[in-house]
Amino acid sequence: LQYEIALNNDDSGHGSAGGPTEIFDGSGNRIELREDIWTSSYDSPKASAKLTLPTGASSLARLNLSYQRIYNHYDEEGLRFRPGQPTRNRFVTERNDTWNYEIGGDYEFPLGPGKLKLIGLNRRSHEPYRVDVVTEFADGAPTEGDRFAQVGDIGEKIARAEYTWKMLGGDWQASGEGAFNRLDNVARVGTFDPVADAFVETPFPGGTGGVKEDRYEGSLSYSRPLSKTLSLQIVTAAETSQLAQSGTNGLTRSFFRPKGLVSLAWKPTPDLDLSAKLRRRVGQLSFYDFLARSFLNDGNQNSGNNQLRPQQDWTIEFEGNKRLGAWGSVKLRLVAREVEDYVTIIPVAGGESVGNAPKARVRIAELTSTVNLDPLGLKGAKLDIYALYQRATLADPFGTGRINYNGLQDRVLNLDFRHDIPASDWAYGAGFSYVHTRASFRQNSRDRIYEGPVFASVFVENKDVFGLTLRAGIDNIFNARSIRNRTVFTGLRDASPVDFVERRDRLIGPIFFYAVKGTF
Repeated sequence: LQYEIALNNDDSGHGSAGGPTEIFDGSGNRIELREDIWTSSYDSPKASAKLTLPTGASSLARLNLSYQRIYNHYDEEGLRFRPGQPTRNRFVTERNDTWNYEIGGDYEFPLGPGKLKLIGLNRRSHEPYRVDVVTEFADGAPTEGDRFAQVGDIGEKIARAEYTWKMLGGDWQASGEGAFNRLDNVARVGTFDPVADAFVETPFPGGTGGVKEDRYEGSLSYSRPLSKTLSLQIVTAAETSQLAQSGTNGLTRSFFRPKGLVSLAWKPTPDLDLSAKLRRRVGQLSFYDFLARSFLNDGNQNSGNNQLRPQQDWTIEFEGNKRLGAWGSVKLRLVAREVEDYVTIIPVAGGESVGNAPKARVRIAELTSTVNLDPLGLKGAKLDIYALYQRATLADPFGTGRINYNGLQDRVLNLDFRHDIPASDWAYGAGFSYVHTRASFRQNSRDRIYEGPVFASVFVENKDVFGLTLRAGIDNIFNARSIRNRTVFTGLRDASPVDFVERRDRLIGPIFFYAVKGTF
């Protein structure tokens, strides 16, 4: 028996920022000043276990178990000053503390000319969410407040079988899968009662309901070498699914989606690998997108949409990997993607909601490289480089022209330097990150939110502190900011007069971090 037990909180993050926000009217006159401070904390401790048991000469059984708690808190406090009106003190409290567990496993054994693997998975997640926005007035007027809350229970069960064998000079695999997913969600809205000093809640029918999906998939793949340097892989697959929504405007629909892959890999020299892939993909939906939801902090709301469809795309991908000997390696990846039923914000009866745009287009160029500095005399040092450029556009569902994907990060550059000092347990390094983020769009607003755009960090590490590895460092040494530029229109975006413009500039400050890891 082989076993692995782990406890980690790798995704944790704690931070804060504060600073001014200015509100201008459509003529450019400042009509309000805000001074806000927010703090956030995110922890996701996860306990997991992996068990592997050989059950025969060629048989193997595996069992994977995990349990996770997620604590996600956001608090914002701000003073708002508007000429001729009393000063307001506004509080935003957001809580999203959830838990999930997963039980999965597989059993692989010889059968006939090949091997059969049986796979099972059962996952459940309990996801309560609440946001309160409360405003107090300096002149003693009654306190005002709104609440949106929901509790979602998500379940997923998957049964899969894979049979592999050799025939006609290549490797074959036939697989079948059944996936059964569900969401049960109960939503409420509330208004603050200053007399009772509490929220009075009422049901929110548009955000209450359930979504169930029964999905079946079958595939057949074949791969073989065509020569000493060229190999081929072909995958043909299809999935059929039934989506059933209960609650407001409940609806049941069925889908059939073909998909697959054709891939060629070529190795013209020992240090160069080239590949080309043509892929047909089918995406998965977030069941919450079927239901209505309020975003109190920004004054927005999504209507429910029972016509939401899974996204699909055709993707062509080229990739080249070049080993540079003692200097390291470099990989270039180029992607062209034609998307159907792109999931975004669209107009619906009564407002706007998550829905499908007919077409979208994506182009990606991605570079990944590791440069070893040993040839320059700096033993144990390396520089990791990651660069991304992408364009992702679609015809605006609201008819204002062509727009980018909401919140698209279209230019990224990451540089990470690390030096493991020879003949010691010490290492140190530095990181640099630049991310350019595009705007997001709703029916009546254009909104660009980003942090940075430059972050830089330094760290020091010791790899043997009582058998553990300890790392400590400082991030944001170049004083990155939290920025928001939002324009809200009186009607349709870019086709109506400007209602107001929001300009936010908040100081993030230095971020101190540490990590402890080890095995036993």
